Amino acid sequence: MAMAAVGVAGVLLAVHAAPPGSAPAARTTAGDLRAAGTDPVATEAGTAPCPVGSPAAAAVTQLAAATARCLGSSQSVDVGRAIGGQPTLLNVWASWCAPCREEMPVLDAYAALPGAVRVVGVDVRDRPGSAAALMRDLQIGYPSFTDADTVAAALAAPPVLPLSYLVTTDGSVRRLQDVLVFHDVGQVTRSVAAALDAA
Repeated sequence: MAMAAVGVAGVLLAVHAAPPGSAPAARTTAGDLRAAGTDPVATEAGTAPCPVGSPAAAAVTQLAAATARCLGSSQSVDVGRAIGGQPTLLNVWASWCAPCREEMPVLDAYAALPGAVRVVGVDVRDRPGSAAALMRDLQIGYPSFTDADTVAAALAAPPVLPLSYLVTTDGSVRRLQDVLVFHDVGQVTRSVAAALDAA
């Protein structure tokens, strides 16, 4: 019980007491970068392309009108349409969040397993350049949306990070709450399987 309380405190501190010099800052949008003469495609290069969805796939209703852009792209997209049509683990994170940094390589290892559901990051309250740099440093192979605060709002995400959600093929969304921070691939596998069974 004491260890669980320590874990919860650590996750809450990730949001409210980020390390000095890495606290969340005002968002820098693609428009801001272009106005400053910086192309996000160049500054965020090296990140995986995000899903674009299929016209035949059912959009994720809960994410209707939630827009974001993919790290490495200057175009905003409708995230509900982009991820519709196949099971997806959405992981809400930020580069300044220490537990997020610990969890991302675990999610990346899970994403590489045969039969794993698609993993897509949702970077919030962050500088996109810092997010892209972290993904490159950790060699994360799954894609991530950024400028994604509207996505977090549509998910009714509490003010803690990281957070994970499973989006099913029919577009329903379920928060994965059995593990606060994934520390091994088995935890991710079991959590996703339980959510799929409950869907």
